[in-house]
Amino acid sequence: AQHLAESMIELGAAREKIQIIYFGTDTRKFHPERRDPQLREKLGLAPDAPLVISLRNLAPLYDLESLIRAAALVLKEVPQTTFIIAGKGEQRNYLEELAVTLGIAGSIIFVGSLPDTDLPRYLASADVYVSTSLSDAGLAASTAEAMACGLPVVITDFGDNGQWVKDGEGGYLVPLKSPTILAEKIIHLLKDAQLRTRWGQINRSVIEERNSYHNEMAKVERIYRQLAKEHKS
Repeated sequence: AQHLAESMIELGAAREKIQIIYFGTDTRKFHPERRDPQLREKLGLAPDAPLVISLRNLAPLYDLESLIRAAALVLKEVPQTTFIIAGKGEQRNYLEELAVTLGIAGSIIFVGSLPDTDLPRYLASADVYVSTSLSDAGLAASTAEAMACGLPVVITDFGDNGQWVKDGEGGYLVPLKSPTILAEKIIHLLKDAQLRTRWGQINRSVIEERNSYHNEMAKVERIYRQLAKEHKS
């Protein structure tokens, strides 16, 4: 991540010796065409029911509590919304109990950790992706995968997120631990299908141009070849 590179330079690393390689997203695998109408049926949802998804683990670092609290506010405005929370972690029981306390347990589905083969169809079948993480090294893999699947995103304004998602263009950047603001942004997207489509297309293009797995691995190959050439000489 760029902010990590800058920290390394502050600690004495030579700028010219640092190469930034992103994890990269397989844009062939994560694609809007992976949308699966049967998934909604399997989950017991209406074909046009709004669907919000999070893929962050259920640990304090990822602050799923803010998403649960935001969900309660969203459901007052868009009551047919369903929230899919995919991930595992020590806070699952706490979060499930919080949903019960807030009276929204019927609108939240905890699906646990999804196998890689299921991720593309879950993402492509959703309408909005949310990440409430308090910290990320760079762009989270799950956020990049959601963007590749053509989703608008609502993510925390931390680290390099602003370099990938311009607030109000592809998604929203929200302050940490701000359920009310988070809810406002989700509601706005759920009420505007055209905006979701347009921002999803923007995000897909960003990942294709700047975070393609195949392009990033080509960078690694070039570096290896250059190092091998210098070593020979």
